[in-house]
Amino acid sequence: MAVKSLFVFASLCWAFSSSYAQTPALDFSQARQLAHDRVDAIKVEAAETAKRESEAKSARSLHGPKIELDSKQIWGRKTLDYGTINLGSIASFLPPIDLYHEEDIGGPRAAINAQLPIYMGGAINAKVRAADEAVYESKARTQAQRDTVDTELAQKYFAVQLARSIERLQNEMLHQQELEVRKALRFEKTGTISKLERMAVEVNRDAAKRELLTAQTNRRVAESELAGLLRESVGELKNPLFVVTEDIGSLKSWQDKAMGSSPVLKSVVAQRRQAEQGVTAAKAAWHPQVYAFANYNLIKHYLTIPEPDWIAGIGLKFTLWDNKDRNASIAAANSLVTKAQAAHDEASNRIQTAVQTAYLKSNEAREAYRLTDSTLSLAKENLRLREKSFSEGLSTADEVNDARTKLLAAEIARRVAAYRFVVAWAMLNAVSGDMNAFEQSVTRQTNIFEY
Repeated sequence: MAVKSLFVFASLCWAFSSSYAQTPALDFSQARQLAHDRVDAIKVEAAETAKRESEAKSARSLHGPKIELDSKQIWGRKTLDYGTINLGSIASFLPPIDLYHEEDIGGPRAAINAQLPIYMGGAINAKVRAADEAVYESKARTQAQRDTVDTELAQKYFAVQLARSIERLQNEMLHQQELEVRKALRFEKTGTISKLERMAVEVNRDAAKRELLTAQTNRRVAESELAGLLRESVGELKNPLFVVTEDIGSLKSWQDKAMGSSPVLKSVVAQRRQAEQGVTAAKAAWHPQVYAFANYNLIKHYLTIPEPDWIAGIGLKFTLWDNKDRNASIAAANSLVTKAQAAHDEASNRIQTAVQTAYLKSNEAREAYRLTDSTLSLAKENLRLREKSFSEGLSTADEVNDARTKLLAAEIARRVAAYRFVVAWAMLNAVSGDMNAFEQSVTRQTNIFEY
């Protein structure tokens, strides 16, 4: 019977592992790349960046000339009437002369017009710089979105590893309970234990079956959530749960790193710089504008006498009265700067708080993981003694089951502590703007790995 049960357990383990072996194991780096390529929120931010890059490229051309082809068909007449000239005594024999002329000026016109800005009061430079800052802001927002997705990926990727690990533990628990049932049947036949004790062992076995069903459901849910993020089914995962054993640095060092690298903070800095350029652009309305211009008529046959073949020059324009209050526009732009600065201060405070929270949780999870060692050792020894006592009729089935349950709880607590560390560690790296460091730590040899 024992050989048969071991065969059944080996078959279950083989079936459990082979279900993930149909495709190559997916490591975290590969999963991260898949998420970056497929998550729609990242695509949205990337498209916005591409749009702003095109707008910035368009704004930079504002320094260049504007050349237009102007073509039109004209209908009209021109009348010149200077009255009548009487030559008088000069030529008394000549009649008075009427100076009157009427001309049809209709016909096609085609001209090339060019204008080149020379000085626009700083408005063009402000617009170009604001467009460049908009690109910088969008890139920072895209990176922040990637970090958010990376954090979610870490939670879901290692949640699958946690769920699968717990399922394996529950499988082993059920296997041990099956062995206990067979052992209890033998002991009942020899009179070592009562029928009631044997029935209690069977009840414990059935409870283990229910726990396994729950573990299997949790595993399927975790796999479904990861598959939804990656847009594909989940097979074997390569990287196990882990705990970093090296010194992770001080809280201040992490906060300093976040203040220098956080894409969220970079984004609001770029917003403030855009607002500052808005002030420059608003002040430009009080400055004169200097520009060069040129015009060349392509069709000369229909030109009237005053119309030139070509003309060029330099112009100066100054707005004496505007239908828009320029001082109010400057005040509004300054308000945007104040708003952007407040957003920067708020973001800085939130980031420092988030770093502190993630840092404390990372250390707490590491310490919780370390403290499971003694609990695990005690649970193993307690189970060994209870099983021995049960074989000698000195312990009840419930006492053995209780010892086995405590061992299982200690094993699960150890893995949960590792998972909590991974989640907090991912968050700490994300809010500090360095998820590449988290990716590198996933496979670092100095870590403790939980399979």
